[in-house]
Amino acid sequence: MTDTPPPTPKQEIRDAIAEQVEDLCCIHDHPTRIIANLDIDDDWFTGYDEPERAKFELEGMVKTFLYMHARDLKQSETARRLGGASYIFSRFELHSAPVKQVISYNKRHRFKPSERKTLEKAGEDIQEICAEHENVNVDASIEPGLDPEDIQESDFGEDQIMEAVDRASQYGFSGFTADRASNSKYALNAYLERQGYLNMANAGATTPRRRFARLSDRDEVPHGSSHNRTMKKIADPDSQLTFGEFVDGGRIPDWQRIRDETLEAFHVGVERILKEIRSDDRSEVGIREPVNAAVDIVTWNFWPSPFKKQRDADPGEQPVTYETSTRKKRTKYLKDDYPVMASGFKEGHERGYKFATLTIVAENTPIVLAIEPVRDVRAWEDESEVSRTSRADVVDRLLEQAQQHVDINKVFADREFDTHEVRHLINKHDLYYIIGKRQQAAKDKENIEAVENHPEIDARVEYASLTFDGDEHDLSIMYVPKDAEIENQDDGDDEGYAIFTTNYRVEPERAIGLTAQYRDRWEIENQYKSIKKHFLPSSASKDYRIRFLYFTIGVMMYNVWRFTNFLLRDEVDVDLGEKPPLRAGEIVELVAFCLFDPGD
Repeated sequence: MTDTPPPTPKQEIRDAIAEQVEDLCCIHDHPTRIIANLDIDDDWFTGYDEPERAKFELEGMVKTFLYMHARDLKQSETARRLGGASYIFSRFELHSAPVKQVISYNKRHRFKPSERKTLEKAGEDIQEICAEHENVNVDASIEPGLDPEDIQESDFGEDQIMEAVDRASQYGFSGFTADRASNSKYALNAYLERQGYLNMANAGATTPRRRFARLSDRDEVPHGSSHNRTMKKIADPDSQLTFGEFVDGGRIPDWQRIRDETLEAFHVGVERILKEIRSDDRSEVGIREPVNAAVDIVTWNFWPSPFKKQRDADPGEQPVTYETSTRKKRTKYLKDDYPVMASGFKEGHERGYKFATLTIVAENTPIVLAIEPVRDVRAWEDESEVSRTSRADVVDRLLEQAQQHVDINKVFADREFDTHEVRHLINKHDLYYIIGKRQQAAKDKENIEAVENHPEIDARVEYASLTFDGDEHDLSIMYVPKDAEIENQDDGDDEGYAIFTTNYRVEPERAIGLTAQYRDRWEIENQYKSIKKHFLPSSASKDYRIRFLYFTIGVMMYNVWRFTNFLLRDEVDVDLGEKPPLRAGEIVELVAFCLFDPGD
């Protein structure tokens, strides 16, 4: 006779759920997504005597009742919501939407009265905690959109999709290695497979994920406790320094060594993807060189505050006084272990990691060719005492990385890169540029007023020369009407006109046509949304090895998605620009099955 484990106390269950909800509120913006990402222990609810007869998994039904109580719904309304247009049942990992009678039966027969009460109170706890977080939308009438999205405008089958994803994944992730013991229990691919899932499920590495174990074809999958250690090894630089890693009498910062270690594998994947595209019979729709490229910066929030309370300050510790974005003075004590690479954002209350990327744009397959970390001076720091990554250095490294893969013609960049040093740097690479310009000089305002008041022309070009570091090149300053895309920029210019600079010699009649090419760079705005929404995991890690590696893997997954759509071009007759047939969300589920060979 086996001993039955004692049931988990009701308050302990509520506390465990509430703790998860608090953490998930920092990641997700809707109660439904929060409930869907809860981990429900098998021994929390044991009132059903015949689990083998159950039509629906216990965890899915627990989430169903938590959802019902958190959203203040009746059973009939819950059934309609589960099977409605947002397909909530799929988020709770139910194979279909349970009808009202099934919900009622499960409530009466699957859970004891005390368990039903626990579910009701836990649902109320979820509702209360979500309401306390401003970023969580608690409007009961609104459900988050379905993710992954439905395939639209196509008639190809699942076999073709799976084949394309499998093929693309083999190329994109083959360069990653780690210094691990020869008798390691799991192959490195098992961890990369798990990380691929975590990136796309927006899950943390230490979160218990039984769902992944069910999705994987492996007999046994790695546990979260060893996951971070293994991933750190992938991004861990060699402990033995070389002479080349010392500059100006000092050692290269650790974040740069982590960057170099991680990007080596990234570029192996990029080159293999590009080689496959070039060798394809449809190369005329793949990569046409020289390419146009867009440079931009993406942010990844880091929520913990850099400040500690005064009572936690050491005796004699000196606070820092700084000015906020609203020109208010603040005096704070700084945490000793705040991440070196976490910067402030334009929104003064937000902080996090910044990464610059260079991406192919226009008619080509939009592959990300280069990544570079960005470190900006934080509000409380003295700019003269901090090693900030200048925008020119960032662009220089991005171009060096990208030009090992493709020939580049033009570089597009927004006003964040509006510096003479950046223009000088791109010109030294013998490339053309189109860079947005802030309205800084009185002359800019005069030129805008002149073209606005002119009865016949709607664009103006001023010619100048740029001298930097002893070198000189010609400069055209273009004043053109804003269109819908350009108006979306926070540039501070006159409402009707935008300003661009280029090292082309541009006649006024060509200015509008040339700046229209700048719209191509807006494709990467959608790119960043896809990367952040579909390909980044949740992480509270302060370790830059983890942060940079996870971002790099997320970008490579984006490349795999784009490459997959390239491989499917023969199967569908649609434009693959902004609306490729295989949506970013769909690869979330597919890669969990075929990212790597389960036999490794």
